[in-house]
Amino acid sequence: MTGAHDPTCGQDAVFLSNCWQVAAYSSEIEHRLFKRRLVGRSVLLYRTGAGEVVAMEDRCPHRYVPLSLGRLDGDIVQCGYHGMRFDATGRCVGIPGQKIVPAKARVPVFPTVERYTFVWIWMGDPYKADPALVPDFHWMHHAEWAVAEGYHHVAANYRFLIDNLLDLSHETFVHPETIGNEAVAESPVAVSIVDKKTVRAHRDMASAEAPPQFVSLAGFSGRIDRWHTTFYTPPGFCVIEVGAVPAGTADRASGFEARILNLITPENERSSHYFWAHARNIRLDDDALTGVIRQSIVETFDQDKTVLEAQQIESAAVGSMDPGVILGIDTGPVQGRRVLHAALQAEQTAPQREEAR
Repeated sequence: MTGAHDPTCGQDAVFLSNCWQVAAYSSEIEHRLFKRRLVGRSVLLYRTGAGEVVAMEDRCPHRYVPLSLGRLDGDIVQCGYHGMRFDATGRCVGIPGQKIVPAKARVPVFPTVERYTFVWIWMGDPYKADPALVPDFHWMHHAEWAVAEGYHHVAANYRFLIDNLLDLSHETFVHPETIGNEAVAESPVAVSIVDKKTVRAHRDMASAEAPPQFVSLAGFSGRIDRWHTTFYTPPGFCVIEVGAVPAGTADRASGFEARILNLITPENERSSHYFWAHARNIRLDDDALTGVIRQSIVETFDQDKTVLEAQQIESAAVGSMDPGVILGIDTGPVQGRRVLHAALQAEQTAPQREEAR
């Protein structure tokens, strides 16, 4: 990583690795070979006969052919090129035509944890992979919330997705049919740093017109007092807390609230995996409403996807991920870049074990 870059930008293709990131939904991983590029590396995932998730590098150590082109024989992965066989620890347990297995015939295996409907993966030093470090999103399974989930693949650098979530003023112009109106862009944003590692960006919108999604979801008919707060923690975890009450209502606890979980895992420097969930505190048993919300969010994030992918193309043409002009609304994204930059610097300068070098 080049220290000369302004930390608001960080154009390097560097990712955090000593942290838990989402590899897939648990429902995606079955007793079959499943490939996905994560944090710049090709990863093969599968579930053993006992139900455990295995994640290993999707590359045979012989001639580097993807193991995903082979087959799963019980819990053994067999390379589709020359038939080398690897167990769930990555160790080669058989080579057709020879009895001696070379010591280097091993595939790197990544620690995994299943939690909150996700498979979490640790791409860095496996000795640092403490399951207690998985972020706490327990409310996704709490009885007081109803949840809709989904996934988007976005052909844009993960930093652009984070910028987008830390600057919700774009809702006014990108999402007028769902969650946006003039009140969002016209209301000031207050940005702060929590515990030196989390960016908090908050907006209050008093006596605002209810956007279409709020009308269909909570049944608002008049003006509302609305708020939303984004919490960003590196590498790519954004929780957006939103809420609304009829304008002038003193007790916000009596109103509509939702939490939008945004978990972004880099695919490579030009594309990202975007796992999301929407949790609400009203009409908890209304499955039809959950379906409506899911479709509304898909439409909303499809709009984001269009903008972000176009931004990726044009920023590549310019040769910079930096904004050409910094506006007042960029305070959140700027702080997000700085917090991420600090985390990258800390990881790269941290002492390493001899075995991990």
